[in-house]
Amino acid sequence: MNRLFLLIIILPVLLLTDSCKQKGAESKEHFNIANDFLFKDNLDNAKKEYLLAIESDTANWQACYELAGVYELEGDFNNALYFFNKTVQLNPKFAIGYYNKSNLEETVGDEKGSMKDLNKAIALKKDFFSALLTKGRKEYGSGHYKEAIATLTGAINVRQDFYVPYSMRGSSKFKTGDFEGAIKDFDTEIHLAPTHLMGYVNRSVANGEMKNYRAAINDINSALQVNPLWSQGYISRGMYEYKLNSKDSACGDFRMAYKLKNPDAEAYSKQYCK
Repeated sequence: MNRLFLLIIILPVLLLTDSCKQKGAESKEHFNIANDFLFKDNLDNAKKEYLLAIESDTANWQACYELAGVYELEGDFNNALYFFNKTVQLNPKFAIGYYNKSNLEETVGDEKGSMKDLNKAIALKKDFFSALLTKGRKEYGSGHYKEAIATLTGAINVRQDFYVPYSMRGSSKFKTGDFEGAIKDFDTEIHLAPTHLMGYVNRSVANGEMKNYRAAINDINSALQVNPLWSQGYISRGMYEYKLNSKDSACGDFRMAYKLKNPDAEAYSKQYCK
């Protein structure tokens, strides 16, 4: 094989390699400029530079991902979804891409697509805490309480120091009639977030279902320490007091709820305080 023939074969390859390197460098430069514009909240110029980065290198999935985020910030959900789709097409192992696409699909009402992409994100990243939490919330919202319990247990296994999955799992257990299990989760929620009102509220309801009215009242007392202006708390405590034959205390709580302008307080007073 003569030298001329070798040059004919090798030179186009070298030129193509140099061209790819040049395109990659150009795309990266546009991408970095776009990031600077985005940091300065200059969305119009950020979009232009991300588009130039994609024109320079159509495989630049990072630019597609950031551009999708910009469109989402602007409320242009169609373009945002288009570029989220491009992102995961170019990088099908990018779990966060599927997760953010799922969130946007939920926003536009595509619940089926949202759950599909959420499951894909979790399949790619088993310990994806935010995705597990979101899936548990969705399952609870659609009435799939046993599935929610399993998913939220997975979230708790990833992170045991955050109160939200305990709260959600406790609510799911409550819906299945597992009041004792719910109370245990609400106990942990309260331990982790002692100023979170709903932990006490939910535990009081679970205790009430088990006819542990004293414990339910104690929970309402704790909730009212967090927020003394929570008018519904006085009605709930009043009802538990009434069930314990403490009519005077109950009526006092109904009156307090009335002072706080609770719309149901007057009806409770008329019914239970004759």
